[in-house]
Amino acid sequence: MSNFWITVRHTVSQRIQSKAFLWSTVIMMLLVIGMVNANNIMSAFSNDESGESPSTIAVVDNTNSDDAMAEMLEAYEEGTYDYQHYTDGNREDALEAARNEAYDFVLTLNGDAANLEVEFFGGGSDHMAGQEVNQDVQRIKKSVVTNQLDLNEEELAMINAPVSFTAESLIEGEEVRTEETDRQAYWMVYGLVFVIYLIVITLGSIIATEVATEKSSRVMEIIVSSVNPIVQMFGKLVGIGIVGLINLASLVIAGIIGFMISGDDMLQSILSGVTDVSLLLYAFFFIVLGYFVYGGIAAMLGALVSRAEEVNQAIQPLVFLAMIAFFIAIFGLNTPDSTFIQILSYIPFFTPQLLFLRIGMGTVPIWEVILIIGILILSAVLINILAARIYKGGVLMYGKFSFKNGIKQALTMSEKEN
Repeated sequence: MSNFWITVRHTVSQRIQSKAFLWSTVIMMLLVIGMVNANNIMSAFSNDESGESPSTIAVVDNTNSDDAMAEMLEAYEEGTYDYQHYTDGNREDALEAARNEAYDFVLTLNGDAANLEVEFFGGGSDHMAGQEVNQDVQRIKKSVVTNQLDLNEEELAMINAPVSFTAESLIEGEEVRTEETDRQAYWMVYGLVFVIYLIVITLGSIIATEVATEKSSRVMEIIVSSVNPIVQMFGKLVGIGIVGLINLASLVIAGIIGFMISGDDMLQSILSGVTDVSLLLYAFFFIVLGYFVYGGIAAMLGALVSRAEEVNQAIQPLVFLAMIAFFIAIFGLNTPDSTFIQILSYIPFFTPQLLFLRIGMGTVPIWEVILIIGILILSAVLINILAARIYKGGVLMYGKFSFKNGIKQALTMSEKEN
């Protein structure tokens, strides 16, 4: 057991003390802080100053309404645009003035308040401007129509009063998902599915590369003479897993620092309990189990190659499996309860991402969660037992990489060692 912890400590210290790890961690933390503050950074480098006057809109009023809608828009202060009643000509004159940069946009009003026809002229890149102007015109139209109908304040309050709407589940005690919680769960699942994929792939590649590097430098022969290969394999798995947790913790810290710098209230929402903490716990649990499923195979594949240059070729099938699981999870975000997703979530290589997707975006019976997690744990144990046997024989093999023949030869050598 002492050899196991010696291997763990050696693996962790070797990784965290390397300049590559330190620089990559610092760069990733800076990137996370930068991404969180992307809006502030873009605003700092943009030409738009906070004190700059709002965009101007020339309003050509051709309505038959007794209420001057253009003047009402001009007096409207709740929007982000400066509406100006254009009285120096018709629509063509206003358009010409806008082309000469006297105005940013042109708005024409035709018909009457009940049957209002509106034309909006703006730049091709201002696709959001039309939507906001449309909302402003709708509010003015509502005000004009209610004035024409001579509605008093009580009648207006009755019209605008919200409906008292509550959603309840058919099953007693079951929580009903709202639009807000569904949207929150969507982005959490999206982000955490990506994190699971990234960690599994990155750490798996590190394990395979480290084993192959030690073999190619003949260091492995010295290590094997003093440490049991199986102990060595699991020591490396745990050690690199700890390094991964340190890396993940550094990114979380970077995210917290980024939110504190940006002044965003998202961090406060997370800390105040709006974020579903159970989802974060599930994510951590699936990251650990997924790591041992993929990591055990990665260590085995790393032991089958003789040179570090062959690692990418060896772990390519493993990478494809993780990529398939990731893309299925991304496409399944909108259909988490489909039969296809349900069936694939029982396959251990897909379970960490797909079961997490189902839990986060749908409703999974507790018995099914326990069953699938049980299958995943059992699979992780069996995969690592097989991987350890192949690893034991593979670390002493040298020659051209062959997946099928290499496994046979490694198992044979492992049995001879016994």
